Parts: sequence; structure tokens; C-alpha cells
Amino acid sequence: MTIKRIDKLKYARKVLLAQDKISTKYFRKIKAELTIVGDALAKSYLDNGNDSKFQGVKQDHEKRLVVILTELSRVTNQTFRSIGIISIKSVFDTQDTAIESQILGVLAANVLTTSAEIADTTIASASAVIIQQMTLSNTSGQYITSNTIAKAIANKIGGNNAKSRAMTIARTETHKAANVSQFTRAEMAATDSGLDVQIEWISTNDSRVRDSHRSTNGKIIAMGESFNVNGSKMKYPSDPSGGAANVINCRCVLGYHVPEE
Repeated sequence: MTIKRIDKLKYARKVLLAQDKISTKYFRKIKAELTIVGDALAKSYLDNGNDSKFQGVKQDHEKRLVVILTELSRVTNQTFRSIGIISIKSVFDTQDTAIESQILGVLAANVLTTSAEIADTTIASASAVIIQQMTLSNTSGQYITSNTIAKAIANKIGGNNAKSRAMTIARTETHKAANVSQFTRAEMAATDSGLDVQIEWISTNDSRVRDSHRSTNGKIIAMGESFNVNGSKMKYPSDPSGGAANVINCRCVLGYHVPEE
């Protein structure tokens, strides 16, 4: 079955609209978490005069992120189970509990990895603030108080920077969960049915699309193979195997080609 170009764009917009609704909701929760951890890191610095206790704050931060991102992933999976897949056949419209269990397992593993990475970045950013402030004090010859450094930490982690970072996290993780949900469902259903399914990388082809993703747009491969995206092997858009350069803020989707009966 051939997918018309206009249908691809309509499908991509439908998918992205659904993702935007989810990411907007969880953006608020992630931003609130960044404010919480920013304040906790600032207090830890005031109490200890250094970042020696930041690891304890990091553990709590990571646990809260796991809760938020697990909920985001589950909501996204439920949403995209009802949206369906472009070029649908009845074989893809499945509620198989084994398939759903596998999807949730993949999503849970992604959440644990992502939460740890986000927490690591948060702590590294807070520690960098301390170094920057100390360096500034040494070069300027001016004494910088602990309160000033603590406020700088809170502002860096939970201030104006938190808004853009929270939106990036929410969009990226929603997109990742949506693609995992649809790809895994289609892959397992196709395997069970014996159909020779092909998948197509579809980008929105606007000014925001990465050059590497624009060049991958329209590429069709067999299910089970990987796209070569600027040297990275990816099974689907937002596949963590592609690295941050290919995953963060990606908006590409997959189309599924099934043989004519």
C-alpha cells in the first residue's frame, strides 16, 4: 500500500498535535520539579558550604523524575494505542496484553535511563555554578557570599532556565514514548501475522527539521532493519541509539507499508 504525501503530512500533524497536548501537561510538572530540586541544591550548599551532599539531593530528584516520566509514558502509550497507525490494517489494531506488557517494559527502561541522565545533568550544572562563582570571586577580587552562590544555583536550575529545559524534556520524552508505543505494537503484530511490513521515516519538512532528518525523510526499509541517520543506526525516530543529537526535540514519525492483498 502506497501512502500519499498529503496523507503523510496529515498523519504527522495529527501525531504531533496529540504529543503537544501531552507534553504541555507534563512540562508544568517537570518545571515544578526543577524548581524543587534547585531550591534543595541551594539549601544544601548553604548548609554545607560546598557540593558534598549534592548526591543525596540527586537521588531524591531522580526518584521524582521516575514518577513523572513513568506517568507521561503510560499516558502517551494509551493515547497512541487509540490513535492507531498510518496505513492501518486490522493486524495492527490489537489489544494483545503480551504486546502491551512489552511496550510498558521498554518504556520503563527508557524512563530509568533518562531520569538518571537528567539528574546527572542537574547536579553537574549546580556544581558548575559554584566553580563559576568562585572563579569570578578570584578574578574580580570581590568576596561573593554563600547566599549569592545559593541564589545563583537556584536560579540556574529552577529559574528562567527551567522553562526551556522542562519543555525540551517533556517534548522529547513524549515523542520517544509515542514512537516506542507504535513501533513495538506494529513490530510484534507484523511478526505474529507474517506480513512483510516496511517502515518509512516521515519528517514535517519545515524549517525546524534537522538536515540529517530531512535527508532521511521518505526512506523506506524493512521492519527489523535500521535507518542510517547521519551515521547513527535508528529503528525509529527518537530511538535512544541515535544519541542526543538525533533525539532531542525530534518531531519525525513513522509510516507503515503493508502488502496489498
